[in-house]
Amino acid sequence: MSRTQLNTLDNPVDTAKNKSNEALVALLQDNRTLRIGMLNNPLSGGNRKRLLQIRKIAANYPQVIQREVQTPAEVALTLSDFARQEIRILVVNGGDGTVQAVLTAIFNDQAFEKMPLIAVLRSAGTTSMIAGDIGLKGSRQKALQRLFRWTQTKDSPATVLRRPVLRVQVPLEKRPVYGMFFGAAGIYQATHFYHQKIHTKGLRGEVGPGITLARFILAAAFKDRKALSPVSVTTRLNHNSPEQHHFFAVFVTSLERLFLGLRPYWGTEPGPLHYTAIGSRPHRFVRLLPSLMRGRQNPQIKPANGYISHNVDEIQLTLNGGFSLDGQLYHADSQQGPVVVAYGGHASFLQL
Repeated sequence: MSRTQLNTLDNPVDTAKNKSNEALVALLQDNRTLRIGMLNNPLSGGNRKRLLQIRKIAANYPQVIQREVQTPAEVALTLSDFARQEIRILVVNGGDGTVQAVLTAIFNDQAFEKMPLIAVLRSAGTTSMIAGDIGLKGSRQKALQRLFRWTQTKDSPATVLRRPVLRVQVPLEKRPVYGMFFGAAGIYQATHFYHQKIHTKGLRGEVGPGITLARFILAAAFKDRKALSPVSVTTRLNHNSPEQHHFFAVFVTSLERLFLGLRPYWGTEPGPLHYTAIGSRPHRFVRLLPSLMRGRQNPQIKPANGYISHNVDEIQLTLNGGFSLDGQLYHADSQQGPVVVAYGGHASFLQL
């Protein structure tokens, strides 16, 4: 934090690697053909043209059960059915919002006796920042064929990535939402701009977010308050005292790579969640931008100059306006209380 030493809580990050190995060993020792449940979201950007090809590939493998989903309620209902059928691997063919719905259903409903390994297809959504970090490599078609063959033979190298998941509790909401990237202030404003101006143009992949990021940088550099307005945010990290700031941007994530390969966090604590915030008057912002985007150490990147980054277990944010979680927009009202972003457990993602 900017004025106090950050207290840390006990967290399970140190055991993640061992549990990843255990999950993979359990799969390899299972002599049966592994059952796969596959979620196709026809509304995701990449699926609007090539979903038929994906369906045909999956139809060639009898161990695969396909379902189409469009809403969080449909995702939850389908996952309950998959749990009854003892699905071991869950394929997500959708964007970040679909992954968020999957994580929320898994952690809230706890229908699975054994949590399935998740395989996320790349380029299935408009942005798919999550898939860029933990998704299966290669095109969706080749990745699927490689995955389906592996579940039958298990004759090629495989790894399991265990990643922390964000648990976001919104005031007055009974159930939390789970995801991997939370953003407020300028991140929320940029996401809203993206939905209104970029997404409607049909831009897919990392092009749209890249344009949005460029607009954000220019607005911050030239102090364009119409395009980027600082937001008053009261933050409380772990057990520390609350602090009030005016931020251009604030985010919390468990991803190790954001779009375009960015890694804008440099905290050194053992906490499972990366928290980064940029003040309303950042010192030498343009000059320091390359270091900021890569999380590189620089003596000028410090709280006194408007740059804050920690690894935390929990952060409470009291603000007005809104926030985004994996590209989905939510409302925030300081009168209702803080939005609490905390470590919510680990999910396991299969890599081939």
